[in-house]
Amino acid sequence: MIRRIRGELVATYPASVLLEVSGLTYEVFVPEPVRERLSERGLGSQVELFTYYYLQSDANRITPYVLGFETELQRRFFERLLDVPRMGPMTALRAFVLPVGRIARAVELQDNHLLQQLPGVGRQKARDMIATLQGKLGEFVDVTELPEMEAAVTGPQSDLEADALEVLMRLGVSRGDALRRLRQVTEAHPETESADELIREVFRQR
Repeated sequence: MIRRIRGELVATYPASVLLEVSGLTYEVFVPEPVRERLSERGLGSQVELFTYYYLQSDANRITPYVLGFETELQRRFFERLLDVPRMGPMTALRAFVLPVGRIARAVELQDNHLLQQLPGVGRQKARDMIATLQGKLGEFVDVTELPEMEAAVTGPQSDLEADALEVLMRLGVSRGDALRRLRQVTEAHPETESADELIREVFRQR
């Protein structure tokens, strides 16, 4: 069972990335927002993903798949989605276009409209998600993930943040984590006037 993979990003595709690990190259299928953030980090960067491994059987052929997530929380939520009737691994993976906390909150609040906006989730599947998971997602309705994920969507808010973000990502900090920390620093120290100062404050927080 492959539960975590760490290696060099060597290629990105519409639904997956290639990671080279000790001379072996693995194709890892990832949610679209994860692929976009990995692409922004650039080829050659070191990447660690929490993985889910499964075998898909078609007729007489069995195909292994490795799915990847940025955090353990995301993987646990993905595994919970698999409890939903007719929610296969690839369908569950495609649904990860919003932060885990937001999807979990939509289930708990019976927000059918939001759930139906997720790729591969129609009216019936949204109902199945609510019927199967409502009342069971308390650990995921957690705002601590939202600032990182939402910051990754909104992007840097100034030229200073953009310059500091580029440096932090070259140093191996994930885009979402870098944006979240930069947002915290700029809110706490609005007088900061250079990217170097922002970066120093980010590492003082770590």
